Amino acid sequence: MQQTTPNSKNGEHKKPKKTISIGEYLTIGKDPQAQKHDSLLKKNQAPVKELSLLEVEELSRIKAEAKRAYRRKDFITALARFDDALQILPGDLEFSYYQALCFFQLHQWDKAEEFFAKIAELDELHLLPDVRKMQALTLLKRRKYIEAEELLTQAVRDRKNDTQLMNMLAFALERQNKLVEAERILLNLVDKDPENINGMNSLAMVYCRLEKNYSEALQLVKKALIKEPRNAHYLDTLGMLYAHRGNRSAAKKTLQKALEFAPGHPEIVAHLSRI
Repeated sequence: MQQTTPNSKNGEHKKPKKTISIGEYLTIGKDPQAQKHDSLLKKNQAPVKELSLLEVEELSRIKAEAKRAYRRKDFITALARFDDALQILPGDLEFSYYQALCFFQLHQWDKAEEFFAKIAELDELHLLPDVRKMQALTLLKRRKYIEAEELLTQAVRDRKNDTQLMNMLAFALERQNKLVEAERILLNLVDKDPENINGMNSLAMVYCRLEKNYSEALQLVKKALIKEPRNAHYLDTLGMLYAHRGNRSAAKKTLQKALEFAPGHPEIVAHLSRI
């Protein structure tokens, strides 16, 4: 057992403070199902460390402060506090995951990718599916489309009904000009979730690039815009469809409107410059 008090200068033997293991800490106040999940998760973490009650209290305080900072989008402060937590509990997957999220929110894609990859490697049982999702999203942000495709292909196999993963995979394929494969994924997505507006928009853009099904593509993106009329990405898709149909005036007007909601967006600017 870890010693939690210093040796007495007078040779006295004070009653040692009670200690608590990381396993106990993680399951405090949780229901049996959550405890079962945590017991499985701990198999993929660093060896168990015993914490003193003072350390438990300090860790709980740091965790609360860090999450509050994260919620108010003070990611630098949150990152520092999660780092403080890891000084007490090295290798903890939860705190490492939050650190990776902070790096992602700070657009430090290289650090986010590094952290998500390490966490995913430790999570051998895939108990943290969002780690792979965030890892893939970071790869997409870094334009590593081949690596993202490989990761997402496996993730979609594991979670066949996750439409967000399917949309991300389709995006990775579309960026590599694998348009027919992207179309197949998106048709499956929209079939599973007919009200998925991101899927509708993505399929409309793929149809635009394949130069087919223009009427259906227009219906899809207009339906998406009914739900989110200020979405710059959806307006960009509509503008490109108008451009491909030869309606330059409508295309220019729509793309300019898109830039009102996403000023300076490089892809929309590039599309507008070609009109």
